Amino acid sequence: MEEDVEHEVPEIKAAHFEESMKFSRRSVSDADIRKYQAFAQTLQQSRGFGSEFRFSETSGAAAGAGGSDPFAASAGAADDDDLYN
Repeated sequence: MEEDVEHEVPEIKAAHFEESMKFSRRSVSDADIRKYQAFAQTLQQSRGFGSEFRFSETSGAAAGAGGSDPFAASAGAADDDDLYN
């Protein structure tokens, strides 16, 4: 196939969009825009976006020592029902 073949459809450029926008009209009302903005804000809040996540004040080393993990076994207590010991 030849590489010098001219395309049948010319390239669409920004000037084409600008020309078409001269004849366009608005299709969404102000009330619809407000409804969408309220919906978008509610959706963002329900997904947790925008909230400020922070780790707890304890450092990783202190948490690893059994400070905040409810499933961590205490170092001195032997569990009679432990299957692995």
